[in-house]
Amino acid sequence: MELNKGTRKRRGNSRYYLFFFIALSVVALLGTSIWYGFTHIDLFTLQKVSLTGNEAIPDTLIYNITKPYLGMNLLAMPTAEIKAKVLTLSRVKSVKLHKRLPATLKLNINERKAAIYIKTIEGDLHPVDAEGIVLMKYSPIYREDMPIYSTYLNNHQIKPGYKLKNEGLQKVLQLHQRIAKEVPAFLTQISEYYLIDKTVYMIDAKTGTRIIPAQEDLTKQLSRYQFVQENGNINKNSVVDLRYKNQVVVKAGNK
Repeated sequence: MELNKGTRKRRGNSRYYLFFFIALSVVALLGTSIWYGFTHIDLFTLQKVSLTGNEAIPDTLIYNITKPYLGMNLLAMPTAEIKAKVLTLSRVKSVKLHKRLPATLKLNINERKAAIYIKTIEGDLHPVDAEGIVLMKYSPIYREDMPIYSTYLNNHQIKPGYKLKNEGLQKVLQLHQRIAKEVPAFLTQISEYYLIDKTVYMIDAKTGTRIIPAQEDLTKQLSRYQFVQENGNINKNSVVDLRYKNQVVVKAGNK
């Protein structure tokens, strides 16, 4: 009698597991069928691509990347593949893709911002970002108003998307970032950077005066310089040295 009870109990458990397995299979099959239907329905066919965040990169360049995917089902679209193609553009730092049902794909572009131009020995200007990465120029017209740093690099050494390993350039970019952080309003007043004996000089775009920036208290020293420039009649051929604490030292322009 006890054996028969145990046997019935095991058979009852077996029927329960079988029922659970069948129910789970039905749910999985139903879910797969519904997903297959959604990924093949014409209602979700990609018809429109919208862009945000791209300022330097032309819309047409990104549209050319997404064009082959028009007419594809939005839910079945290979977003990782599209993202990888967009990231090949040197100006793109990151990109996020958002699917907007029923038929729109939205791309949010985070661009690399150009910091300065580097000038090659051929005289051409190439934009680079704060990390020294060369950015693509999309127009022969220089639309970005930025300082210039002259180098001994040639055009063949400049490749968009690649980081330039140049000690002088890194010194210039470090100073540029300091000014951008501490005295951003002064950036538009800088026309050019150059190096002498590993010291970074900058040229005042308004007056042509050459400036050796301070190592400390940069904000106060540039403010003192502007006051002296406006009231002291500094010769444009002079060199203004701001490295001395609380002083604006004007030197003869022999360098």
